[in-house]
Amino acid sequence: MKNILLASTALVAFAGAAFAEGHTGISFSGSANLGYNDEVRGDNDGFYSDLDISAGFAAELDNGLTAAASLNLDNLDSGNTDDGKDYSLSLSSETAGLFYGDTDFAAQTHWTGAGDMESDGFSEADGDVALRGDVKVGTVDASISYALIDSDNVTNTLDDLTQLSIGASTDLGNVNVKMAYQENTNEGGYTGNGDFNKNDVFGLSLGTSFAGADVRLAYAEDNNSDSTGLKVAYPFGPVTATAYVVSESVGKDNTGINLSYSSGPLAVALDIQDDQGTSLTGLEGSYDIGNGIMAYAGYLTKDAKDDRFYVAGTYDLGSGASLGMSYAEDKDDVDGDETGAGDYQQGTTVEVSFKF
Repeated sequence: MKNILLASTALVAFAGAAFAEGHTGISFSGSANLGYNDEVRGDNDGFYSDLDISAGFAAELDNGLTAAASLNLDNLDSGNTDDGKDYSLSLSSETAGLFYGDTDFAAQTHWTGAGDMESDGFSEADGDVALRGDVKVGTVDASISYALIDSDNVTNTLDDLTQLSIGASTDLGNVNVKMAYQENTNEGGYTGNGDFNKNDVFGLSLGTSFAGADVRLAYAEDNNSDSTGLKVAYPFGPVTATAYVVSESVGKDNTGINLSYSSGPLAVALDIQDDQGTSLTGLEGSYDIGNGIMAYAGYLTKDAKDDRFYVAGTYDLGSGASLGMSYAEDKDDVDGDETGAGDYQQGTTVEVSFKF
């Protein structure tokens, strides 16, 4: 465990400095949804509503630094007025930054894998509180971070740091290099609020472009397993083909191919994956009918069964408002209420949404 008194003092100091100089930028935004779903198995059986509010503050200090803060209040629906809230504070310049609160971990910030790699499971901040520092030296961007935790699980205060995370990236000529590492942690049973992985994870990734193709080669290891992946994307006309193959030391190898077509009002994507021996296939598309009307449809399978499909449409009401209708079927509950690219709810859904 590492004491964070010094870090806390620094954060209080720069937060106070921001307010002392006065705000130079304040912004507010939000979104609201009101809908109806007829599926008893779904998350929103019957009428449901949702309200998200975001506020941002920024101040340019006399010494060239920028102090900023943000507050997000999510899922303020009629049944739960405190379901999700997060905030962040930052002090940054052109070459360095200190970030606290709802911000990405260092490895998560820099890492780019090559396809579906089983061993690159770096922790992802999702409601966790993090402390991260960024620095730019020449062509190298580097970050270091910790997750903040309540070590005794009694005081409900964040008094310790856990899981060192490091990330860096640079361009060497036409080659982009990325490195990421996170240490193993067994801190007080802490599991994080989202995708938190307690294991040691290391990754090295190289990317380049030639003859019109984007190529990335990556290696990652997670405790006693490792993955080596190669991913290639190549556009030809209105079609972009992306394929990857990942050699796994544990379990079966992973492969995938995606064909995406986009021309005028029509966009279609075919995605085929073999993930640890599980076959996943999806065909999804959209069509811009015009006059603010969009149509969507998709068909997905798992191991050539467990069929799911959806049809949907949206109508732009103007000024940030839209009307959406969808029908999705997932008899085997493979995706739950997140079927297809639009995360459609099972059954029939009618929803009005607003953005402010």
